[in-house]
Amino acid sequence: MKFNKFTNTAIESAYAGSEILLKYFNKIKEIEYKGIVDPVTVADKQSQKAVIEKIQSVFPLHNIIAEEKDNFLKQDNDYCWIIDPLDGTVNYVHGVPAFCISIGLLYKKQIISGVVYAPALKEMFVAEKDKGSFLNGKKIKVSSVKEMIKALPVTGFPYYVREKHESVLNKFKNVMFETQAMRRFGSAAIDLAYVACGRFDFFWEEGLKPWDVAAGILLVEEAGGKVSDYKNKNDFLYGQTIVASNKLLHSKALKILNEK
Repeated sequence: MKFNKFTNTAIESAYAGSEILLKYFNKIKEIEYKGIVDPVTVADKQSQKAVIEKIQSVFPLHNIIAEEKDNFLKQDNDYCWIIDPLDGTVNYVHGVPAFCISIGLLYKKQIISGVVYAPALKEMFVAEKDKGSFLNGKKIKVSSVKEMIKALPVTGFPYYVREKHESVLNKFKNVMFETQAMRRFGSAAIDLAYVACGRFDFFWEEGLKPWDVAAGILLVEEAGGKVSDYKNKNDFLYGQTIVASNKLLHSKALKILNEK
């Protein structure tokens, strides 16, 4: 598949960041914390630096929003890159290979390119607006599961779950009782990519940031799925609640998630 310059830059940037992540994987000695259980490592910071340097070498005037906040740019430009240099940091520091780099590109607030690269798993997910979604070069699509009892959903818990656990755990319980099984993988970007390729049937979570979901949103949509917030509206990039599904289960998932 031939991609445009934006998507190819996202792919190259993900590879650049992944070299850092693999270099430090299982070798991290010092861990900082942004919260009680929210770690950040030298790998996060150096991966972000490598990703941004690659993007800026091609598009020096584009805006950039990234999780580790050394490199925010505010240019008068319609393009904005949204970067998570290491999604699944808790997995990463424990030696679990389910971690990735997530890179999404917005043009006038519309996501037009998205890459989720899980280097330890050797899986490169790529989406380009109106071109489809791909895994390691092969086109992917969402699942065809229609019955909730046969569905395998995935979720994650927000970092504030200890302080505000009732609603989060109630949703978890309600979905668990209606589905075949459940997974909690530890990386929202990978969760979305796995919905896109049909491994999971739907995903929901709250308390996320744009860099967690920007690339994955496009992956799901271009693979034939649907993305919304908990109210079935479009406030899912910045709105902090998101549901992504194979489309067939979307209304059923929303109904369960909105039960008291």
